[in-house]
Formats: sequence, structure tokens, C-alpha cells
Amino acid sequence: MAAVPRGASSKFNSPRPVGKWVPRTRLTEFLTAGQNWRLALIHALAGFGKSTLAAQWMDLLAAQGRTRVWLSLDRDDNNTIWFLSHLLEAIGRAIPGFDDDLQQLLEERPDDAERYVIPALINAIDEGGDDVVVALDDWHLVTDKRTMDVVERLLDSGGTHLSFIITSRTRAGLPLGRLMVRGQLVEVDAVALRFDQQESQSFLVDINRLDLDSGDVASLHRTTEGWIAALQLVSLSLRDHREASALIERLSGGHQSIGEYLAENVLNTLDPEVLNFLLATSVPERLCAGLASALSGVQQGQAMLEQIQAQDLFLQPLDEDGDWFRYHHLFEDYLRHRLARDYPGRIKSLHLTAAHWYAENGFPSDAVDHALSAGDIDFAVEIVESRAMWLVEHSSMATLLALVGKIPAERVAGQARLQMAIAWANTLLHLAPEAQAALNRASAVMPTDKTLYDDDRFELGVESLVVQSCIDMYGDNVSRVHELDEKCFAHADRLRPWIVSVAANLSTFKKIHDGDYNLALKQQGWANTFHDQTSGPFSNVYGHCFAGLAAYALLDLQEVEHQFSLAVDLGRSHAGRHSHAARLAGAMMGQLLYERGALDKAERLLEETHELGSEGGVVDFMISTYSTLARIKELRGDTAIAADILNEGAAVADSLGLSRLTHVINLERVQLGIDTHPFDPANSPACAEGTDPLEERRPGLAETNYQILLATLIRSELASTLPAARDSGQSSTVAAARLLWQRAAAYSGPRAELHARILLAEALHHAGRQADAEETLLPALDTCCRLALVRPLLDGGPGCSELVKTISDKHRLGARTYARTPELGPFLSLLIRLDSNTAVNRGHSPARTLGGAQFGRPQQAGIAEPGLTGREQAILQLVGQGRSNREIAHELHLGINTVKWYLKNLFSSLGVDNRQDCVTEARRRHLLDSE
Repeated sequence: MAAVPRGASSKFNSPRPVGKWVPRTRLTEFLTAGQNWRLALIHALAGFGKSTLAAQWMDLLAAQGRTRVWLSLDRDDNNTIWFLSHLLEAIGRAIPGFDDDLQQLLEERPDDAERYVIPALINAIDEGGDDVVVALDDWHLVTDKRTMDVVERLLDSGGTHLSFIITSRTRAGLPLGRLMVRGQLVEVDAVALRFDQQESQSFLVDINRLDLDSGDVASLHRTTEGWIAALQLVSLSLRDHREASALIERLSGGHQSIGEYLAENVLNTLDPEVLNFLLATSVPERLCAGLASALSGVQQGQAMLEQIQAQDLFLQPLDEDGDWFRYHHLFEDYLRHRLARDYPGRIKSLHLTAAHWYAENGFPSDAVDHALSAGDIDFAVEIVESRAMWLVEHSSMATLLALVGKIPAERVAGQARLQMAIAWANTLLHLAPEAQAALNRASAVMPTDKTLYDDDRFELGVESLVVQSCIDMYGDNVSRVHELDEKCFAHADRLRPWIVSVAANLSTFKKIHDGDYNLALKQQGWANTFHDQTSGPFSNVYGHCFAGLAAYALLDLQEVEHQFSLAVDLGRSHAGRHSHAARLAGAMMGQLLYERGALDKAERLLEETHELGSEGGVVDFMISTYSTLARIKELRGDTAIAADILNEGAAVADSLGLSRLTHVINLERVQLGIDTHPFDPANSPACAEGTDPLEERRPGLAETNYQILLATLIRSELASTLPAARDSGQSSTVAAARLLWQRAAAYSGPRAELHARILLAEALHHAGRQADAEETLLPALDTCCRLALVRPLLDGGPGCSELVKTISDKHRLGARTYARTPELGPFLSLLIRLDSNTAVNRGHSPARTLGGAQFGRPQQAGIAEPGLTGREQAILQLVGQGRSNREIAHELHLGINTVKWYLKNLFSSLGVDNRQDCVTEARRRHLLDSE
């Protein structure tokens, strides 16, 4: 699964002692005495042992059965998506099987990831039942308000199973006031962190084995005021100093002067080789053997690190394997100061060396930071550019944009390849204006970009057309796709597979809406080779969905189910169940399940896709989501929710300029009887134009839009006029319906013909032409029976329902005309039973379910929902808001065990076994409002 670049293992391990630690028993006892703390804040300036205390306390908490999670922060965690990714990874290391799907949400919903990730994280920890303590080390490095808000929300709403230990040089960025009022805050400051005299004695004499009497220790403690970093420096200076008391007496002044004096004395006593190693390796925030060797020129980097560690030169291990290290912050500052003073010319080259090492070893963010520190912006651009399309293909668009954000905008603007990658990222995030701007910049600089060769320019030219066509496709425009045949597919062997894969999907999309369904399927068969060579799921998922759409138009439902299933499985396996790709595929599968009558499964899939909103893919996916989900809600008896869904779809269509989606929404409003804006054919140019059914097919989407508008006109007229007498003759509505049927049959394939035929039968029945209506409907009945499709007939209208009952009666009586399909009788009975259940649901029991009926497995009658008490309903609402058991108990003034008892009853009543399924099922039954 693709995700934000994973943090080095050192980020997730607490510091370990080089030799022995001074036990901070008095502080850990103070901290452990707090019973209800949600946050333990350890704050002081550098060198006071904040991280050491946190690590000791975490060990103690682990021994008490709590799950410990450690995260060392750096400045990259000011990117909220990266912070959340690192936090999830840290928790996942401590809790095997933690929900990895959340990582993909960070990439695909970067603008509002908190809405989905934080509640899921809180609930997962709450439902796990284990007490989890998260240590955030060096919180002062985080200055971004959005990241601060994330931690604030976790502290406020994390529940009783989640608590934090935070080390920082300041108290900023945390909701300390609220936590203090609630009694959920414990603090350890610089005064408490200082060694007392006994701890100073233990450190200097017992651990460092210095030959000091009690007076010397007391003097040192008094002079350093228990400042741990100063005592560490003193211990090094005193090792080989024969007159310890004389040295101690000379130490005076503030901590800074003591530290500088001692650091100079420590550094000046080292071998030149060791000193050079220390200075060269002080540049990065963390070290490993390979990086240390690259910076220092010492081949045995690991041996040198271990030697320095053995000499107690303030080198701290960051993981249990001893692979990563860091210098004590204070000592690191002195090393960097000495490097800048004595060897200012080396700093740039060391940063560049670090940048190259990080880039070559898969740490692009660190690489960019060091390249920028070296002032080599071109190399920073090169690093991001070399990684950019890999990130795009792995659906890591947010990571790419964050890396780009580190580089000055004016230096990014002139890079054609990088601008193209930025265009891709924004296109896949459905940010059309940003995508178009990046694409325009790429096209503008392509001729003058000196880093490009002729082959590069050729590929980028084709890629530009593909990206533009992709932006257009999301806007329901396929006007440029025809150019791909000559400019892309004819040169497929010269292009990256990703370009050809996406281009094939674009061409397939156009062929579908040109009515060339067999060619669309053939195109996808050809494209499979290129789909398989892309590393991410996006293009392949789209390919399967489009192949399914083409097969759907041909009513090859076996192929439809195969393609949609492949799309869903691929999206879930490669990107996660909640990923963008999986949800888009779910929209298409939901449409098929709906038409087969499996409403429960369809509703669950469509609800997931509905959460994507304006990022719900191409218009066909949005139609499946808004139109089909609204129908299901109306069938449940909740017309208000159905109307809200359609209104939301109309708003999305208006904001994105998607006229086809607007037309479908209007059609659904009319068909569901919730139309607040009656259809006016005079306002429809498509319907006002010629009505000759023999005229040529309108190009592309124009034909589709024409047929949608024509269907809306017919439905509107049927809804606004009373049924005519049997002998009233052919009405204008029948003429329009026949025109729609003829055009659908001629230009739009078997599925469109099926739906148009059902509408024609409805119009004929409405006009009183019963025999013609029955004759028209019979082929549709045969087709739906053969393919186990129930909803096209059940959604046909009241006339269609009467026709089904009439034909069923005649079939039962053995009428020759109606006995040609043996399975038709049971199928008609199923339709009548389902139609009856629908009427009950609409009229009397909105919460009753239609279930998942399929032909051959008749659906049972709807079952009334279990009655909920007022207390159960209140608890259910709070569960839906993502509250923990403890928060629910506090708000409702109940005991925690009482809340658990109510939850157990709720789970039993709804037939679920966890909170997430409880909320999903409750929303499906309309016991909770939709998100």
C-alpha cells in the first residue's frame, strides 16, 4: 500500500542509555501518583533530561500493562498529513493489525483528512480496550496550527484509553487550561528536572566513577544547579583532571559559560580523527553508519559511532538495533558552532553529501532539506522531480505536493517535468484549477527547459495531452480524446506505461459515450498490458470500471460483475477499503447490486462513495452515487434524505459545471416525485430541436444528454396529467417515449433500450393503450427475468406495476402469449411481492428494509426495526459522534459499565458486534443522521 514516506525507525524508539541512567524515581513516583491524567507535559530548555525521564516513565508504564507508543518529532511534522502518518505508523508498530487503510486516506483526502482519520483512530483505540500512552518527543519543533489542532482534538476527545506524554522546550500549542480544570494535566518543569544532590552524587560518582568527595559533589551541584547537561560535560573534563577541586572552584557564571568552557575542554582533548568525525557528522539531525561514513570519509562508520558512544561523547542510540543515533542537542549545537567557526567552507559540502545520501537511500524529505541548507535549489528540485511520478502512481499525491512546497515557488515554475507531476497530482485530487495551472506552466516552459532532450519533449507533449484530456474527462468533456489515437497509441512503445494506461481509459470513456461499446471493451483488453505495468491502483481500477460500463451498456452482466469485482478487489487490496480507488469502484458495483435488488449491500457501498462528494470520480460514478442512493433512501420511506442527496448532487454539478449530472438529478427529482422545479421543455434546447428519430446520432455526450432530457420531459408529463381513457389515441407523450426508445435502440445499446422500452410501456398504459403497453413490456420482462434485474421494472412507474400484475394474471391462467418463458411466472410473483413491500415501506414504516432480493432467492417481507428506548437512542447518537464510552458516561451521568451494558444491547438489536458497524447499520436504518 502506498502512503506518506515512512519515517526512519529511529522516530519510533525512545532513547536508550549508553551506560546507566540515574533513576528518576522521585519524578516517576510523582507522575505515577496521578490517576486521571490525560497529558503529562515535561518542559524545559535543552539539557535537562526531558526525553530520558519520558523514556524511563514509559518503561514503567509498559511494565504496568500499558501499550507504549513513541514518536520523535521533527520539523516535517508541521505537515499535518505527515504528522498523522507518522503517528499512525508509530501506533501500528505498537499494536499489530492497526488499521492501515487510514494511511491511504491521508494521501487522497489531504484537505480534510482529520474528519475521517481522527475519529477512526480514537474509536480503534477505544474499541481495542488497551490503555495506550503516546510519547511525543520535542513538541516545540511543531509550530503549524493544523497539527496543533489535531493533537488538541486527540487530547480533548481521545477517551480514557488514550493519553500523552509530551516533551517540549515550551508550554505552547497545547490546551493546558481545559486539561488543568478537568484534573487531567500533570507537569514537570525545569526546576523539578534538575538533579538533586543525591542524584548528582549518583551520576558523578556511582555511574561515572569520578573520585570526588561529598564536598566536591555539593560544590558541583551548587554551581550547575543540577543542570544535567552541565554535569555531563563536567564529568568528561574531570576524568583526566588531577586537580578536580581546583577545576570545580574555577567554574562560575551562568550555564551558557559553563557549557561553552566545558565543551571547548572536551573537544580540545580529543584525537584529531575523532574531532573531525564529530564535526562532520553534526550536520544531520540523526546518524547511521552509512551516512556517517559519507560525511566523515571514515569507512568504518559503525565502528566509529560505537567508539564515540563508548567514550560517552553525548551520542544517543535511537533504536534497539543500534542503527540510528543522534547527538545530545546541546552538544550538537556546540559541534555545529565549532564547525562554522573553524571550517565554514565545509558546511555546504557536508549538507550536499547528506542530501545525496538521503536521496539515494529513500529519504526524499531529508534530502530536500539538506539540499536547501546547502543552497543548492536545483538539486532539491532534481530530488523531488526524480521521485514525483513514483508518488503519483502510488496515489501519494499529498506527499508530492508537500515536498514541492518546501522549494521556492519561483524555482519550481520553470521545471516542465515537475510541473507535469504537479498537474497529475492535482488532477487525481480533483483540483481542476490547480491542475490546469500546473499543466499550463509545464507547456509554457517545455520549449526552453534545457534539461530536456527531444525524446523528453515528445513524451511530455503526449503526456500534456493526456493530462488535459483527464482534466476534461472529470469535467465531462471528451472533445480532445480523439487526438490520442495518433499522438499516443501509435507511439506507445516510446512512452511510460502510466501515460498509455491513463490514455487508454480516456479513449475507453469516449467510446462508451459514442456508443462504441465493443470497441471500448477491445480498447481495455489492449490496455491491460500497460495497466499491469503501473505500480499504483488508480488507472487499473478505472480501466476495470470503464470496461464494466461498456459491458453494462451491452447487458453482459456476467462481464459487468467480473469487471466491477476486479475493480473493488484491486482498490481494496492495493490502497485499502476506504481508499478513493476502492470507493469509486464501489459506486459502480453499488449500481449493479441495486438493479438486482440487493439494496442493503448497494446502500453500504454507495454511502462510502457518497463521502467523496465532489471528488467522486467521473460523472458516471457520481450518477451512480447520487441517483441510486437517493432512490434507495426514497424506497426506505425517507423522501427528505433522498431530496437532500439530490440537492447535494445538484450543488456539485453546479460547482463543477457538470450539465449531464444536472440533467440526471432533475430526472430523478421528477421520477421520485420530489421535483421542486417543474420541467419546462421550452428551456431545453435538446428537446426543442428536431424530433426525427432517423436523424444522425448526436456526437458523444450530446446524445446522452438529449435522451436524458427527453426522458425527463416524458416523466414530467406523465406526472402532471391524469391517465387517459383507453380509446384516447396516441398522445404527444407516447410519441416522445417512442422517439426515446427508437433512439436508444439505434444509438445507445441494449441497456438504454431496455429502460426506454419500460418508459414507453408506462406512457402507453398512461394513454389507455393497454394491449400495446403489454406487448411493449413483454420483451423487457423477458430480459429482466433472464438477467435477474428487478429495479428497472419496479422503478418503471405505477403503470408498469399494473402491467406486471395484469401480465402475471394472464400468465397464471396460461395465456399463450405470456407463457413463452418458464421462469417468468416466479419472476412476476417476486416483482409483485417486492412492489407490495415498497408500498408498505413508503407509506407506513420508513425504517423497514427491502433486503437483498435476487431472482431465485425471493426477498422476505420487510421487518420492523427494534424499538429503542430514549436512553439507547441518546447513546447511539453519541456513538455516532465518535464519543468514547467514558465521554458518553460523563455526558449522560451514567456509570461506565452502564454505558457498556447499553452498547451491548444496541449491538444485539442491530445485529452487529462493534461500534463502526453499529453506526453504519444505524445510519442505514435512519436511526442516525447521515454524515
